[in-house]
Amino acid sequence: MAEGDLEIGMNEISMIGLGAMGTALAMAQIEAGRNVTIWNRSSQKMAPLVALGAKGAENVAAAIKASPVIIICIDNYAATNAIMNVKDVVEHLPGRCVIQLGTGTPEEARTSETWFNAREVDYLDGIIQPYPDGIGEPDAQLLFSGSKSVFQKSLPFLKCLGGDLRFVGEKVGAAAALDLAGLSCSLGQYVGFAHGARLCEAEGVSIEHFANLYPEGNRLRELAEIIHHEAFTLRSLHDGASIRIWEECIQRLQAQAQDVNMNRDFPDNISRLFKRAIAAGIGEQDLAALVKVLRD
Repeated sequence: MAEGDLEIGMNEISMIGLGAMGTALAMAQIEAGRNVTIWNRSSQKMAPLVALGAKGAENVAAAIKASPVIIICIDNYAATNAIMNVKDVVEHLPGRCVIQLGTGTPEEARTSETWFNAREVDYLDGIIQPYPDGIGEPDAQLLFSGSKSVFQKSLPFLKCLGGDLRFVGEKVGAAAALDLAGLSCSLGQYVGFAHGARLCEAEGVSIEHFANLYPEGNRLRELAEIIHHEAFTLRSLHDGASIRIWEECIQRLQAQAQDVNMNRDFPDNISRLFKRAIAAGIGEQDLAALVKVLRD
């Protein structure tokens, strides 16, 4: 597809991947009045959306064929490659626009753009900042990078996903880079917080006092409340991601550093703490459970 040929008046869109986030994205498109075709490896996840008006595709090729615009929201770029690099899928790709909203590294975004462009596909890479229940909200922030003209022509399909859509540059890896930069900041803060919580315990200071240093709704306050109540089971007190999920984020930081030959001391050092937690059997617990490792 020649860049700029995408018809913004078209109303058909296909959604590939129906995890919690993919389902939220598909719901937003349905509520926006789009003709939505969906596909998921586990077909039972399609039924609730079909009941709301979506069309379930029998396979990936059918989902690609159904629409000029395809949003992919699956675990990682390797999974995308596995389902896309198949003969009966590839033959339907030319002339379409693919928007990938997954998780990966800037290098993976660059590789994906090259692969899709070589098959006459307009490609846009994106990162979703909110949790699934935040999709469609005015403050929902999504970052996009790649061709600016493709982003502008895709906007009619993107506006329903959130009120804070940001184009961050024509370097297709920019959105993934910013995502990793933000994750790096968060990890430093959370690991430092776990140490601070253990410090309070060691000095006999109530974790409740530690929590009260932060305003309501602040993630650090939530982590302190989880520790105070020993509510480490995921989402039993506050929303959040597990230690294992955060370890996967650290692996992406390590991969990015290796890709560009930059110092990786930070992700390597914190990875050891997370791996100790997983080895201790608490990988599926809330991030706040890192304090358990520091109690040893």
